[in-house]
Amino acid sequence: MAVPEEIRTRLSHWCAARVPAEERDTRQVAYTIHGDAITILERRPPAYPELGAAWSATPVARLVRQGDRWQLERPAGRGEWQPDSTGADPIELLDQVRA
Repeated sequence: MAVPEEIRTRLSHWCAARVPAEERDTRQVAYTIHGDAITILERRPPAYPELGAAWSATPVARLVRQGDRWQLERPAGRGEWQPDSTGADPIELLDQVRA
């Protein structure tokens, strides 16, 4: 099941609100969607831009859709995720995350 457009819009606003305007050149919060999972990423510019222009991306949280509920998960290392909490509103769950 695809992530509804309304959730995508709210996610975009949530991500933008995490980073003050004066920090946007050095830090971003973004999301990716793969199936029913949304991964929240903290992005940073390259330390040595002359070696490559790609920003790094560190996962800080993941939301997994489970029917009409969402499971918030946190990174547990080595690509693993640890369940945290569940709820009906994914944005309310993300408010628990410090990104």
